Amino acid sequence: MSILFETTFGDLVLDLDVDGSPALCKNVLKLAKARYYTNSLIYNVVPGRYCQMGDPKGDGTGGCSIFGLIDSYKKHSDDDVTSSIRSPPDVTQSQRRFLQSQGRLLSPDQLNQKGVVIAMEMGNVPHTIGSQFLITLSENNSLKDLTAAGNGGAADDDNDGKAKHISLGTIAEDSQNILSKLNRAYCDDDGRPFADIRIQRALVIHDPFEDPPGMDELLKRRGVATTSDDVELENDMKEGY
Repeated sequence: MSILFETTFGDLVLDLDVDGSPALCKNVLKLAKARYYTNSLIYNVVPGRYCQMGDPKGDGTGGCSIFGLIDSYKKHSDDDVTSSIRSPPDVTQSQRRFLQSQGRLLSPDQLNQKGVVIAMEMGNVPHTIGSQFLITLSENNSLKDLTAAGNGGAADDDNDGKAKHISLGTIAEDSQNILSKLNRAYCDDDGRPFADIRIQRALVIHDPFEDPPGMDELLKRRGVATTSDDVELENDMKEGY
């Protein structure tokens, strides 16, 4: 139940919270399997607090769930089997673009730890979880001041106008001090790093979930091959979308 992120700065291993947020963890695993995160930017860094990633557009407005990706590729490719490999589909047209905000709601004390991985709602709007997530970069990061009150239980619909931080897991391995390097990144006034910092690849270490319907066809259309032993191979695609 882990993912290896190969970044510009080095490798991170995400240990997923499959017990607390199974649907959201399945979503991230399948997106990684589909190479959705390949070459995506770490597009926002707030020193001492967190960094944001998982948006192939690189500006915080993009991304989708694995179900939205499956839908958009099917629609995009109905008339031309090769069109979805040449150009990205429009994920905004899928009614399944986002997932429900359901999972383990992180408590203030849990948020105040380094290496916590949190599912992101689009603009703090409930039930708009797609592919994006953030990672806390330090302890005492003040995220607890921006979140709805929680005690580590299940998320509900009432967020009182505050962000609702739902667990995806924790960074289990960071032997190259990647989070500390990100925390020291030079950024503009909007938090965008001056350096080109990316997730170069996201590789599934272990996936306990069955693939959703349409996954095999999605992998084919995105040029991702798998062996008979389920060992994933990557083709020559240069961009993830």
